[in-house]
Amino acid sequence: MVPFDLLEPVWVDALFEAAPSAMAIISPDHRFVRCNAAYSDLTGFSRSELLARTWQSITHPDDVAGDQAGADAAQRDIEHPTYTVSKRYISKRGDILWVNLHVRGIWSQGVFRCYFVTATRQAPARCEDCPGNGNRVAPRETVVEWCKRNPKDATIMLLAGAAFLGRDEAVAILKSLLK
Repeated sequence: MVPFDLLEPVWVDALFEAAPSAMAIISPDHRFVRCNAAYSDLTGFSRSELLARTWQSITHPDDVAGDQAGADAAQRDIEHPTYTVSKRYISKRGDILWVNLHVRGIWSQGVFRCYFVTATRQAPARCEDCPGNGNRVAPRETVVEWCKRNPKDATIMLLAGAAFLGRDEAVAILKSLLK
């Protein structure tokens, strides 16, 4: 495997910098080492601001312990270096953002080197202020009204929420919003 730093710039740009998925590399002491534009967009912090922070500093205080347990395990166990967690980020504006993180501990020659993180914003159906909070299925009218108030997140919610609502219902709601 070719170390990240030795990849040609065109590959680093294509696979990391310009990727639509939010990605970050985090040091063993939990500081951001590198993040792409999508990660910066997700959190609202510039790359330079993130590089001056730890992941704990942008994590909701109630969610730090659970993520820390996963990070500690990934740093200890070369055989099981991954974990996934749903948690809240606190954006630069102070907004609460629910995200799903997939974290892989990177080991080289038996030594833990860093964490590679991909973050995906959760569909609003899982958010505290959204219909369907806590995996409850919200009434159709509640979902439609929320989508009208939050058009930027509506498509994401309906696509991800199709598992809760059913494909046909999600498509019907989307069509009603496009009228």
